[in-house]
Amino acid sequence: MDELNIWAIESGESWSNSAEWVKEQDIQKIQEEARQVQKVAQQLKKSKAANNQFAGFLSFLMRTLDDEIITQIYDTFYTTTDTKTGITYLRKNANYIVICGIFFPFFQQEASKYNLHKLFGPLLTSEITIKSYLKYLQAISNKYHDNIPLKQDHLIHLLFLIFQKYLFNCNDAPKLKEWENPELSYKNVIKQYLN
Repeated sequence: MDELNIWAIESGESWSNSAEWVKEQDIQKIQEEARQVQKVAQQLKKSKAANNQFAGFLSFLMRTLDDEIITQIYDTFYTTTDTKTGITYLRKNANYIVICGIFFPFFQQEASKYNLHKLFGPLLTSEITIKSYLKYLQAISNKYHDNIPLKQDHLIHLLFLIFQKYLFNCNDAPKLKEWENPELSYKNVIKQYLN
């Protein structure tokens, strides 16, 4: 005897009633699974659309940025070093949301083509200064960090290159010609804001 017949006999139900009960229960289970599949499909569709937006903006950045900045992005976001062994590993993927966010303030018009203003716009103040940019980066880090530590010296060097290229003329930028070693001075400014 199968389990359904045993249940029907023990509960006093006739075979036809127990079969109907099983059918109804199976139908409800299938309907619930269908709803869950539909939710997952919607999430995947949204995720694909978001990934396409980031991919479009990242593609724009790769065409636009200097080779030195691209190399530093790679060093900063695609490598990680084991602190115990000192071995450097390549990451399979990087935090592309943070990478896009880092350059959003300088390419807002292009970013708006990919609907990235919704993510990054609220985190940015109206005028871009060194101080406001570093506060913006802190907000991005707090919101979108993937908990994989970055090498601080690589990040600072990337920010130095960004400052040199995009923030050199802002109101609160220290004048490089006033310092003996401008790169070291800028990096000290960045470290001061990051700590």
